[in-house]
Amino acid sequence: MSLIVQDLDVSFGPNTVISNLNFEMKSGDIVAIIGPSGCGKTTLLRAISGLLKPTKGTIVLDGENIEKQPCEQREVGMLFQRPVLFPFKDVLGNILFAYKRKKDANMDQVHSILGELGLTGKENQAIETLSGGEAQRVVLARALLTHPRLMLLDEPLSALDVDLRRKIAHEIRSILKARGIPAIHVTHDPAEASIIGDRVLHWKDLQSNAETLNEGSPLQTQMIWEPTSDTANNSLDKETNED
Repeated sequence: MSLIVQDLDVSFGPNTVISNLNFEMKSGDIVAIIGPSGCGKTTLLRAISGLLKPTKGTIVLDGENIEKQPCEQREVGMLFQRPVLFPFKDVLGNILFAYKRKKDANMDQVHSILGELGLTGKENQAIETLSGGEAQRVVLARALLTHPRLMLLDEPLSALDVDLRRKIAHEIRSILKARGIPAIHVTHDPAEASIIGDRVLHWKDLQSNAETLNEGSPLQTQMIWEPTSDTANNSLDKETNED
């Protein structure tokens, strides 16, 4: 799987959120993008997924232009900040929604994924009884059963406490790598980005088409992320002071 985003613009009325953005991913790549709230990183994911239409530019997935395709045809999975689940269905019912028809469900796959995500025994549990981490695991299980060509992770761990966030970040990376599913993960947390990403990008450098920051696996990256360019260092200092 390859992803190429070329000359992408996204505007809302007179406000330009993304301007002339260029971005590439290789097969099996997991890219983490760091940026503050409102910078445009979520808008990028929504444009790639088909949830919004870019003002200009092309999005090429596996050699196929997809920017005009409806989202349901793109074979792209997405996790949001808040878990998107049906409150009137139990855990298993939510997961089986991955299938167009319940009779098409591969229950061996379902139970395997439940086990990987620590959800075995919770199949009949009501959604409102789940913790935040469990709810996101249910969403991830459902997404994996659709066999996505690409996963988009829009700060799905931001509401969790730090220790749980790190734990689930490791789980997500392990599961995606085991299946060879490429992903884009956006976050404001540098440590979380370093756990999940093969590559870590700062949004301001990405928007200005600067070089990738901190290339390498998480094992080669400091747990407390250390910017390798003055641009990223100054940006992070500024955002920290503004918070």
